Amino acid sequence: MFKNLNPFRIILAILITFIPLYPKFPLFNVQSTYVAIRLDDIVIAACLLIWLIFQIKNKFPVFKEKITPLFIAYFIAILVSTLNAVLIFKTTNNQLLLLNAFRRFEYMSVFFITLKAVKNRRDFLYVYLFFIFTMLGIAAYGYGQKFFHFPVISTMNEEFSKGQLLQMNIWTRISSTFAGHYDLAAYLSVTLVITLALFIVIKNKWLKITSLFIFLIGFHLLTLTASRISIFAFWGSAILSLILLRKYLWTIPVSLLVIFSIINSNDLKQRLIATVPSFKSVAKPSQVLLPPTPTLIPTLPPTTISQKPIKISPTVFRHPPEEDFIPVDSDVGVARSGEIRFNVEWPRAITAFRKNPITGTGLGSITMATDNDYLRFLGESGLFGFITFTIIFIYFLLRTWPLLKLKKINFYHQLSLIFFSAMVCVWANAVFIDVFEASKVAYTIWIIMGLYYKNLEIKS
Repeated sequence: MFKNLNPFRIILAILITFIPLYPKFPLFNVQSTYVAIRLDDIVIAACLLIWLIFQIKNKFPVFKEKITPLFIAYFIAILVSTLNAVLIFKTTNNQLLLLNAFRRFEYMSVFFITLKAVKNRRDFLYVYLFFIFTMLGIAAYGYGQKFFHFPVISTMNEEFSKGQLLQMNIWTRISSTFAGHYDLAAYLSVTLVITLALFIVIKNKWLKITSLFIFLIGFHLLTLTASRISIFAFWGSAILSLILLRKYLWTIPVSLLVIFSIINSNDLKQRLIATVPSFKSVAKPSQVLLPPTPTLIPTLPPTTISQKPIKISPTVFRHPPEEDFIPVDSDVGVARSGEIRFNVEWPRAITAFRKNPITGTGLGSITMATDNDYLRFLGESGLFGFITFTIIFIYFLLRTWPLLKLKKINFYHQLSLIFFSAMVCVWANAVFIDVFEASKVAYTIWIIMGLYYKNLEIKS
């Protein structure tokens, strides 16, 4: 009965559901760093150990995969960057450098676990059902925060990351089980591209209805986050997927849905208007003050918050920078968000890159937030890390490109095009969000990339 059971299918199902749904409670903090070890780290370590035992027992079949050398090249880049930072440049706390390097290995390891979980194309349905269940759980908890005062577990600053139970006030944007609303938005934007496209192309009536239902509640949740970059990343990637799938007429209702949602979301609409310089002037750095009202109210006895305005500090904020305090005035919030990115975080990454253009200053060396993954890769791992990492995604582009020339495409061709569009959504989010460092998002990205690769490789 259990002879043909694939244990990695069970492992993948656990990863798809547990990682996004389990709030980020810390088990313990690592001394002299802001890094916390959480239950998801333990779960991933256990899964990776099982995978490693399998690899040893079967003489490392992972090395037969075409893409493995690209990952090895990037892992070497990480290792070199970390050793340089620890032994030569001494850019920051050694524990922090080593832990951040290990975490990058940890995030990307689920790609290879996914490869062992999917043996044939029937397994894709199995995986998709768990994704649907997970998105339903995320939505349920998100609405619970919005309407029933479910607690928020946030890591958007060092104090909150200790595991405080927080509650939303009227200015807070929902984060569901994620570390912050930007992480939730990035996750939703990527998964909604897949859900929408599958709703359109799949034939099974019940799965079609279920996909539509999950898409609509997920999209509503995305608008509640009021994340400008993620909603536009979703919009552009969704339109791309529909064009690639040759479902051109569907671009009209999808675009109307996005536009209608933006118009009817006061928070998102105000933030978009405040973004456009021709409508609103952007405050200068010296004019941007932090409002005294906290976004999230701890359920524990609150500490005294100074009523005096304070200057923006490069180390005050946890990604995203405006999360700690949402002002009533959207103009100030948007201006502050831009000023911190453009005048603090991005220049800091560029400075790190200039210090060592080849190997960077080490993963985790330029603080917790950069809000641009391209600059973060350049600053922390240099050209060596940036190029080797980017080549992994270029590989998928080159493998998918021939599908665009086919006159007739089947469902599995369509699936590759859908995954490609989701990949584009990831890279669009990365312009303003550190998606490859946000653990719940990063794990999901690499699981999707594993499915993408497997779909390209399976012949029947």
